[in-house]
Amino acid sequence: MSPSILYLGPAGTHSHEAARRRFSAKSRLVPCLSHYDIFAKLCASSTRTHPLAVVPVENSSEGPVTQTLDQLAEHPQVTIRDSFSLPVQQHLLAPPGLTLATVRRVCSHPQALGQCRDTLARLLPRADLIPDSSTSAAAQRAAHEPDTAAIASAAAAKLHDLSILHADIQDGGENVTRFFTLATAPQTAKPRRAKGVELRSLIHLVIGNHPGALLHVLSPFDSAGVNLTFIQSRPLPGRPWEYGFFIEAVTDWASAPARAAWKMVCALSESGRKIGTYPVT
Repeated sequence: MSPSILYLGPAGTHSHEAARRRFSAKSRLVPCLSHYDIFAKLCASSTRTHPLAVVPVENSSEGPVTQTLDQLAEHPQVTIRDSFSLPVQQHLLAPPGLTLATVRRVCSHPQALGQCRDTLARLLPRADLIPDSSTSAAAQRAAHEPDTAAIASAAAAKLHDLSILHADIQDGGENVTRFFTLATAPQTAKPRRAKGVELRSLIHLVIGNHPGALLHVLSPFDSAGVNLTFIQSRPLPGRPWEYGFFIEAVTDWASAPARAAWKMVCALSESGRKIGTYPVT
């Protein structure tokens, strides 16, 4: 039996579209209410067949999706299977008859609101911006609340009988979101380096809080010639003003210098964990 695919729902979100594109049409796609819900279902001990999950991790204009990173830090049994990118088109949706002049509120996921910040300031400078749990939930809200528009996908417009009041309102020419496919079941084989496809690894480090700590911890990667493509700090629960670091490295740890660098990094850190090695497409 094929595994079910968890995604940030409801149907019509960009995560839904990413899951549909990544997996076959026959896959069972399961909407989840939040990142917490996704990881709870992914890690449920009662699950007979291990599900997979598709989660956003980074946007080209708004940066990291911190909810995903925080959940990865809290669930060490989760690993990353692959990374892929999806161009994201954000549309201003409204019920038929609503115009720009009569919109009083715009709701959407905080990432989507951020991706359209400048355009919204130009089109709707007096509208209140209301964060919601997802773009599709915002579309559903716009369908039932007066004077309310939503930022969401064309698929969400069809699902909720909304009109596209203004298309492609994301700031800038390109708006791309990167997604991870996550799993808890161990991989039976190491990731393969297909022609033209890069392998990367995501790690999580907790290091000392003293001058030069991060520089010293990362210096072995420099010595080994390992390129780092992503560094993001996140607060450590229960430890005010202390942080863990998510770091993406262009390596599959196959080379002796990379393995030696990782050993040295762990020796210089309070703790270090490899979250996954995966192809990036």
